[in-house]
Formats: sequence, C-alpha cells, structure tokens
Amino acid sequence: MDLATDKETVAGFVGGLLAGSGWELGKIRARGTRLDPPDWFWTSFSVAINKDEEKRDLRMIAKGALNSEAWEKLSSRLLSSSGGQACDPLDGVGYPVLFPETRHAYWFYPFDPRMSKLPLAADPKQMAAVLLGIEYESASADMVDVERVRYVPEVGAILRYTLSNGGPPRRIYGKAQPGNRGWRTYKVVEQLWEAAARYPGYLYLPKPLGFVEEYGLLLEEAAKGRPVSNNRASAEFAQMGYAAAEALAVIHESRLASDERIDIKAELERLDRVLEQFAYVFPSGHFLLRDLVIHMREAVNKTEEEEWLATHGDMKYDQFMFHNDQFTLLDFDYWALTETSYDLGKFCAYLIPSHPKDWADSAAAERVRADFIRRYRELRPHATLQRFGIYEALQLALRAMSFMWAQVPDWQRIAETYLVLGFERLKSRLPE
Repeated sequence: MDLATDKETVAGFVGGLLAGSGWELGKIRARGTRLDPPDWFWTSFSVAINKDEEKRDLRMIAKGALNSEAWEKLSSRLLSSSGGQACDPLDGVGYPVLFPETRHAYWFYPFDPRMSKLPLAADPKQMAAVLLGIEYESASADMVDVERVRYVPEVGAILRYTLSNGGPPRRIYGKAQPGNRGWRTYKVVEQLWEAAARYPGYLYLPKPLGFVEEYGLLLEEAAKGRPVSNNRASAEFAQMGYAAAEALAVIHESRLASDERIDIKAELERLDRVLEQFAYVFPSGHFLLRDLVIHMREAVNKTEEEEWLATHGDMKYDQFMFHNDQFTLLDFDYWALTETSYDLGKFCAYLIPSHPKDWADSAAAERVRADFIRRYRELRPHATLQRFGIYEALQLALRAMSFMWAQVPDWQRIAETYLVLGFERLKSRLPE
C-alpha cells in the first residue's frame, strides 16, 4: 500500500493518462488516508493539471485490499459498477483501473462504486436540465456551474450549483449519498421545519428544495455564513454551545419518528471490533480501549435506560454555519432514535481539541461544554441524563478510532489522550 500510494507511483499513473492530451501534471497532494485493518486502506489525492492558461484539480482515490479475500470483494464490485469502461478523467469519467498484483485500484471523482449516478449529478448540462426544468437538448453547460465542495469516497458528496440563466446568480447545494439516504434526509428536514416554527429563534436549518430520485440527490438552499471553525478562542465558538443546546432541545421536543436506532450495547459491540484493529497498529491503545469498554459496560448495567428520542445523530461544532449571530444546523443524514444523552455526549466529545495550541484552547472547550449542558438542562429540566458520561466516553473512544483510521502524524498520542479522557468523563459528574 505504501508503494501504491507513493506520490511518484501516482504521478507515473496520472502521467500515462495525460500523455498526448496537451495537459501537464502539476502538484500532487495527499488529502486524507484511512486505514481499516484487516481489510482496507484508502488515500485521496488532489492532482493539479494545466493546459495553457486552463487549470483543473482532479480528485483521485487509491483503495487497496490488505488480503486476498478483501481484494476479491473489491475487484468484483469495481468491475460490476464500472462495466470495465476506460478511465478518462479528462473528457469522460475516471473509471477504476485495477492492479491485481498489488491489490489496489485507482479511480477519479465523480466515479464512485456506491453512487453510480454521481457523474450525472456533477455534469453541468444534466443539472441545467434538472434545475431549470428544461429539456436536455435545450440545456447548456454554461447555464450551471458545478463545484465539488466535499467528496468522501463511498460515503457521500456535496456539490454547489450556481445558476446563471439571465438573472442574479443563485446557489443551490446538492448532497449525493448511497441508497435512499437522501430521500430520508429530505423528509426529516421537511418535518423539522415545521417543528422549528413552533419554537421561533431556537432552531435554524437550510430549507429543503427537493429530491432528485434518479440521481439520489437532495437539494437544499444555500445556508448563509461560514462553517464554525475549530478556533476555540473565537467568539462564535464561545456562543455556539448555547445555540447547539437550543437546537437540540427543539429536536428532542419535536418527537419526530425515525426508522433507525442507535443502541448503546450495539455501539459497545462496535468498539469490540475496533479492539482488533488497535491490536494490529497500536497495542498500548488496544489495552486502554479494552479497559474503557469494560468500564462502560459496567456503567450501562448499573444505570437505567434514558428516554428514547429521535435526534440529529452527528451533533458537532462543525455542523453549524455562522452568520450575523445566527447558527444554522446542517447534515441530518444520521437521524436516528436513541437515548437522550447520545447527541449531548457526541457534541461535548468533539469540543476537545486534538491539537491544542496551549492550555487556553482546552479551557475554552470546557467552558463551552459547561454552557451547552447548562442551557440544555434549563430548556429540558425533565430530561433523563444518567448515561451522559457513558455516551461522552463512547464518543471519545470513537474519536480515538477515527485518528487510528486516518493515520495522521502523532495519531497514537492523540488516540491515547482521548481514551484516557474517556475514563475521566465516565466517572465525572455533570457540570452544575
């Protein structure tokens, strides 16, 4: 996998695709890595190319199988989803190229093995016809500008559409996901708009515009402002705890339904599987996580279940947009029925910085945590939170898992810090 994801190897592969096209290869930058032992390894690359004055940024994915059984699954899926078509990221679609001897494959966005319609959602002419409600033959690629905002291989993509058909430019966001998750999210947000109207000023969210079933594409209006950054010293980060508590209180009081459940016992079983992964790459982390899971199970057995409610499912500081002192909550893809403390614990666990500049960053995170919990309890004093410590410890353990997957520099220290903090949170009381 080191060889398959080496920049020199990637440059040689891309150079072969560019040969004779007039395009020249510029800078190659690794954007992210995910290790998922004992089966998978991913790396995404930003590949800059230029031709005269024209520049393009290609997104290339390298996925490898760490054993022969995993390779059989990967190669079969890639061949069936691509139909064996040629890789053409310049004028067509960057379909996968397989390398059986090293058990890895390369492909380029917008191809994705789990989102077969993503190339259509990323095509300006196709989307001009969809968004403007005109026949494909009458559509033109210059009617809609399509920008890739975010692409996570086999998970989802966010695209920004700028319409310029004679009037002022209008921006619409599209979210592509595997299966029916987009339709599900559309219905959830539609109902939450009604719930937010009952509690003015507490919950703001983008307006859903529709769902393009053929492309599996959820369309939403553009939320104003900028994402809340990880700067713990900023004024917006300090205010965000109150806004998050108010938004979550409205969501919990909405009493909406959900077709998915998040159960603490299933989450602990998930960590049991992660234990094996830690054993491959971080033995001391393996023992820390094992002990933490044992203590969490004991705490679950000693406490009563909390009230089950439908909730956001992925409540974190970076799910908020900030504009003129207003916070807009995004991303309801993980909407699920679970115990009250699930999202409270997740929000608090993600406040903790992975790379604090100094003690002030950690102190600021603690203040926001206390403000968040205090405000939520003011709004829902009847809420049952006896398992809050378990859920916060759970999310800290999952953050350690994420850093193990990502293999970023110094990830062992970061993972160990989160696991140790998980023990502390499990035993500590809620802030008064």
